[in-house]
Amino acid sequence: MRYNELYRIIPNISRKMLSEHLKELETDELIQRIQYDHKLQRVEYSLTEKGRSLMPVLDTLQDWGMDNIKGSLSIREMLDVTMA
Repeated sequence: MRYNELYRIIPNISRKMLSEHLKELETDELIQRIQYDHKLQRVEYSLTEKGRSLMPVLDTLQDWGMDNIKGSLSIREMLDVTMA
């Protein structure tokens, strides 16, 4: 996903906070940042294998939240994690 896609789908986050979180996730090797050097600089983010390994844990937390907290957001919807 590109930065602006992430910015649009994550509610109530500032650009500064999104950038900081993306850097932390990259440092923790949960996402990878791929920079394409074209006429217009393009950067995409995707889950690493380590990041994908967290999905079952997050799914379990989401299930618990849906059962116990009204109005909880879907993690997959919030992050639009459809990256392979």
